[in-house]
Amino acid sequence: MKVGLAFLPAWIPYNPPLGITCISAVIEREGHEVSLFDYNAYIYDQIKDKHGELWLMDESPKWAEIEVFKKEIYPLIKTYLFKLVKDILSQKLDAIGFSIYNSNSHPTMIVIQNLRRIFPELKIFISGARVDEPLATELFKLKLVDAAIMGEGEQTTTEILEYWSSDEERDEILGAVYFNKSGEVIWGKKRPLLNIKDLPIPDFSKFDLDRYTSNGFPVEFSRGCVAKCTFCSETNYWVSFRTKSARQIVDEFKYHYDNYGVNQFRIVDSLMNGNHRLLEDMCDIILEEKHTFYWHGFCRISNKLTPALLKKMRDAGCTYINYGIESGSQNVLNLMKKRYKLSEILETVKHTKNSNIEVHAQILIGFPGETWFNFYETLRMLKILRGYFTRIYPGIPLSVTRQTYLYDNLDEYNVKLGSGEKWRTKNFSNTYTIRLIRHWILKKYLKYINITQGYPLEVE
Repeated sequence: MKVGLAFLPAWIPYNPPLGITCISAVIEREGHEVSLFDYNAYIYDQIKDKHGELWLMDESPKWAEIEVFKKEIYPLIKTYLFKLVKDILSQKLDAIGFSIYNSNSHPTMIVIQNLRRIFPELKIFISGARVDEPLATELFKLKLVDAAIMGEGEQTTTEILEYWSSDEERDEILGAVYFNKSGEVIWGKKRPLLNIKDLPIPDFSKFDLDRYTSNGFPVEFSRGCVAKCTFCSETNYWVSFRTKSARQIVDEFKYHYDNYGVNQFRIVDSLMNGNHRLLEDMCDIILEEKHTFYWHGFCRISNKLTPALLKKMRDAGCTYINYGIESGSQNVLNLMKKRYKLSEILETVKHTKNSNIEVHAQILIGFPGETWFNFYETLRMLKILRGYFTRIYPGIPLSVTRQTYLYDNLDEYNVKLGSGEKWRTKNFSNTYTIRLIRHWILKKYLKYINITQGYPLEVE
């Protein structure tokens, strides 16, 4: 089949999108012809001079809130969304898949609606972190998609395409919701987890690499997370923590260097140190073979990140680590189920800086149960460690999102949902307005203590 895979804004366009590239590598291996449409980077490139700030992390609520999106963003990107529709139709594809996240769901739905109206015979499928049972139910009721992939997409997409290429009926396709040949909606059971060691290396050759704002490529060491933070959906989405081998990771670095001259890599995992033995083995191979690679990514605070391991990581090319610290209050850390102590934060941050690895950190404001004193504790921690941090990401105030422990246990946290970001605690101790005020104070305080903040649109 001739298949397209598309990714729409908004996502900071540092690198080519990894999700659709991974699926492309697998279905091409099965003989399908694949076209890739990164309209996130394309649209950013067209309007960045006047409106590039809309791709900043702080602006993501504007893309997620439908009324704000319609008023402030849609008029700016409307022309490009219809260009994508034309591009897809001009390819004379048999099927088109869209990767959906919270921040790109509205642009994606607009493109899907127009494709369905203009070319109803085109098979449309969706995958990504935003795809869950409520969304699938809504889209199948409206008959906007032919298949929705729940969870990992590589094998399920392959089987969906095989099904559409065949005249034979199937009782179900694991991991998929789809219309069968009689027009009935079939809900497949969960698919067993993939062995990611069996996946091919992603091929970025189909992208215009000049459009991206860094010179690196995204790479994954693992899928899943060893932690179970209550606000995070990644644990539920990936289900279980799995890794590639150290040899595979280094070979993937080498492949990208040999084929593209790229030796800078953004590790997209929930955490690079889910398996400290793997991390050290990878560093050993890089050092033994004398490669020059530069890489960075997220880590979990851990006393297993010893000075010796951190030094080895630096020698093997680790340039910075982004820690999901989230709070300087032990009470809030416990509510989040972070499972580490404040003393471990102080120790790990200092060891990292002393190893000549830049320290970046995430701060999450407004977790239910966070008091004004707890918020002050976070500011105090930032002041104590201000000489160690290179950059702090204040992000946006906490959202209560589906597929999280918090969302599934609202009563435990005394939370009442509202529209969009506007949830509150039942006793009004934590409201959207309070979270906005604390977030504003945090950003002003970071400026006051001279810590660089936020995700830049362009990086070296």
